[in-house]
Amino acid sequence: MRKMKINASVPERFKQPLIRFINKYGDGHITRKAIEWLKKTPFQKLNQSNGDLIHVILEGKKIVGVLAIARFGLDQAIIVVHPEVRNRGVAYQLVTEALEDIDRYYVKVANDNVPSLKLCFAAGMKAFDLTKGPTGKPTFVLGIGNWDASEWAQEQK
Repeated sequence: MRKMKINASVPERFKQPLIRFINKYGDGHITRKAIEWLKKTPFQKLNQSNGDLIHVILEGKKIVGVLAIARFGLDQAIIVVHPEVRNRGVAYQLVTEALEDIDRYYVKVANDNVPSLKLCFAAGMKAFDLTKGPTGKPTFVLGIGNWDASEWAQEQK
């Protein structure tokens, strides 16, 4: 397996397979708003210094994992792993290695999404807020790296 960092040099035609992968394997946990962000954001507009990144894990030419973050997760954070490679460290690799490119990020995870919560805690994320998610479920807000609860709170105003 190899990691691919999406940037301006990656052709936009790669976006459709990413979106199909996320829709197919996201298990209904990825919001429409997150998918729309990915559809509308050209790869050349991704700015690592603003906390944007998309990392993809490939097995041969097949996508098996995706992590996409907008503005350090203040706008969006998506992680999806193919069912055939779950429990093989793909999600953990994506979550932890993102800190090589951005110094912090935030995610929101519904309280009933136990596999994602286990991943987040195993990777060292800290839950610091509880909010209502887009479906009305209680949803944890977690941070990793040099996160700051006040940064998150400021964005929610």
